[in-house]
Amino acid sequence: MRRILFSILIISIVFTVTPGFTSETNILLGPDYFQSTRQAIQNAKESIYMAMYLINVESTPTDSPASILLEDLISAKKRGVYVKVILDDTIFKVNYNAYKRLQQAGIDVFIDSTKAVLHAKGIVIDSKISILGSFNWSRASLYNNYEFAAYIENPRQAKKLLEYISNIELSLQPPIQPEHPQGLKLPVSLLTSPPKPLLFDLFTSHSEKAFDLYLYLAKKAQNQHSNTIKINYQEFAQALGYTRNYYFNLFQPLSKLTRKYGLIQHKPWSKDLNLVYTSSESEITIPDTYWEYGFCQKLSFPAKYMLLVSLSEAQKSKHNPYWFRSNEDLSRIYYISERSITDAVTELEKENILEVYRHKPQGSGLPSDSQSHRPEEPGEFDDRPANDYRLNPLQSQEQFQHSLQALYDKYGSDITQKASELSSQLNEPKDLEKIEIYIGLIKTYGYAKVRDVNSAVASNRRESGFRDLSQVILLLKSA
Repeated sequence: MRRILFSILIISIVFTVTPGFTSETNILLGPDYFQSTRQAIQNAKESIYMAMYLINVESTPTDSPASILLEDLISAKKRGVYVKVILDDTIFKVNYNAYKRLQQAGIDVFIDSTKAVLHAKGIVIDSKISILGSFNWSRASLYNNYEFAAYIENPRQAKKLLEYISNIELSLQPPIQPEHPQGLKLPVSLLTSPPKPLLFDLFTSHSEKAFDLYLYLAKKAQNQHSNTIKINYQEFAQALGYTRNYYFNLFQPLSKLTRKYGLIQHKPWSKDLNLVYTSSESEITIPDTYWEYGFCQKLSFPAKYMLLVSLSEAQKSKHNPYWFRSNEDLSRIYYISERSITDAVTELEKENILEVYRHKPQGSGLPSDSQSHRPEEPGEFDDRPANDYRLNPLQSQEQFQHSLQALYDKYGSDITQKASELSSQLNEPKDLEKIEIYIGLIKTYGYAKVRDVNSAVASNRRESGFRDLSQVILLLKSA
């Protein structure tokens, strides 16, 4: 639908002449686009606004046409022209180099929200020139493909396009490249193989220590490149958080892994054990920081299990580290109850391991301040789209405190403390980007107003989609 509407917009701009304004329209075919767009950017005096589905460039400047146009934007910024660029989030891995180069040049660069695909390719220069059509900024589009665009010099039509670009909903978070961390490679089949995945059996029988021990032993086996491991009761028990009675505390989890689940082979009185792996074409990687930063003991059992599920989903996703799945589908694929999923996601969100975007019900519109915390009707959110997730890198408590202190040093203790409390109210005490956004809101609207709106938003049910920082921003802007 968004693509159809944008096509209608292009047609209306190209073929409508507004009374009272002179209008010059040129059709750009093939290489005409590169030359005309480059000249327009180089001649810009005041502003350049751009929405582009794809900018495929290298990490450093090259002689590729897309890279040359990107450098023209950066040069415009350097000579005092305001430049704003919006890129599509669904292919952010391709757009990432452009995002970083623009960001490093001090340009206001954003990605759109996950609500819709930004398929537009439009530029507005000095509030009078519009360039829009099928061209992405890539070598194939600019050199090889059959592409065309319209170059329109008309202030009123430029204003119309600029308003459209300005109304594109932006993501609150910058793009993150998927991590490729060092860690334990574990077969996905342990989570998904029917009729009962082996790790699911551990989860449903509340065998948390057996689960922890298996992951630790699998990591040890991988590091030593052998599935045969010498038994060290003190080492294994300490890895599970026990400080004494090593043999006694280790007996039950070892016994379960051997006799009940068949994940370990261990003969009586043997000083060695053998780890049993199931075959799988795909693997997840549990980062070493899971153990290094103490998440193996800090997280609840459901949160640990859900972390593995998130790693699996992100690894499969074309938009890694973003992934998309309904609770119903997660429950069916990974055999975990929807209630356990909800509780575990809430915990991972609080630790800033998962970033969750909960969509509002379809057709709900934007509620007023009084509606934002109204009582909910049974089944009211049944038509709400599935959640969107982003898997964040694991962060130690020391790293978080160091980054938080940087915000205290930059903005002052009072406003940073208030922003931190507001973020905690929405279950995001460790999301530094959200805390910094709250600091900006407090500066713009005043603490009392932000606090009151935040409290109203926090009274919503989390699953509703209305209990979110984006809702706070919408209500503040509409007040």
